[in-house]
Amino acid sequence: MPVNTAELQFNIIYTPGTVRYLTPFVTTLLKWCDCSFRLVANGCSGDECKLLEGVAALDDRLELLTMPGKRMLPHGETLDFLHARTDSEWFCFMDSDILAVGPFMDDFRDDLKDSDLFSSCLPLWHNDKDITIPKSFRHMHGIHAYTDTGITIACDYFVIYNKKTVDEACHATGVGLAVCSWNDLTQVNQAILRDLGQERADYDSAKALTLLMADRGARIHYKQSDKLKHIGGFTEVGAIEGALLYTRGRIDNLAGKLPGALGHTMLRIADAWYALKLGPAADSWQENRSFSSRLRRRAATARYFYLLIIGLMDDKPVPKVPNLGDPAAELRVAIVSDEIRELIGHVRTQPGPWQD
Repeated sequence: MPVNTAELQFNIIYTPGTVRYLTPFVTTLLKWCDCSFRLVANGCSGDECKLLEGVAALDDRLELLTMPGKRMLPHGETLDFLHARTDSEWFCFMDSDILAVGPFMDDFRDDLKDSDLFSSCLPLWHNDKDITIPKSFRHMHGIHAYTDTGITIACDYFVIYNKKTVDEACHATGVGLAVCSWNDLTQVNQAILRDLGQERADYDSAKALTLLMADRGARIHYKQSDKLKHIGGFTEVGAIEGALLYTRGRIDNLAGKLPGALGHTMLRIADAWYALKLGPAADSWQENRSFSSRLRRRAATARYFYLLIIGLMDDKPVPKVPNLGDPAAELRVAIVSDEIRELIGHVRTQPGPWQD
């Protein structure tokens, strides 16, 4: 049966330091779909909660939920909390640094008909090598959407769960949506994952549960849409002191000054060099190199967009598109930059909570 997308409510989790800059994205989601959205304040300040309240008042498809307590909870724990208080047929969540540029749900309708778990929205900085986790890697991250054996494990940025299916899996396995290590799992669950060829040191949010759902026969799908744009990592730039100054060292700094292919080559050399300095020793150099590359691309992209949006909103200088060592990713970043310029220009010239 087709899914009535008007019945879907996505939880969007906001963390400190990002609310002013990311909430304009909500207007694009409202424009291009008929879903509703719960704006979740996770450890946000009083002023940020007030802004979220003003944004939620813009449309009857928006509502505000403030997480209990003043401390910002880890992402997976927040998801477990939101899942527990969801009583509809679907449990949905998405990252706060995602904007829409077209009718994105139209791209997902056929997959949703046959899904117990559907995911989308890899970050702009991804490349194709990031998506499938090799057998030798010890750490399963959010960007991994497939195993080397072909199991779809879903990325964890834009997710739609069939509530009944995930409830049954959680009850049967005792595993939730939080990050977990191999030692957190029962012997029964370890045996299942070992049989699937997915014994890892740790699993990012919901990854272990997704694998256990796959073993139970759940229908899991992943699909990208060019109508949804995900920055990726923006929340950490806003929340972590010193993130704007992040650099791995002199090789990165030199590569950033070199043009085109020369800079790309230097960054790949840098990834290999800095991978030698990562630990623990149990991780392979290949895994450390992959992680080093992703960390660099993620940090550079998030920092760029953070400074771009601040510049556009506060009439400050705007940065140049960063050298990511990946022409396809750089093109995606450049295209979304134009779309964000248009969005922020519209927000600044219209009445609304951002002007209050």
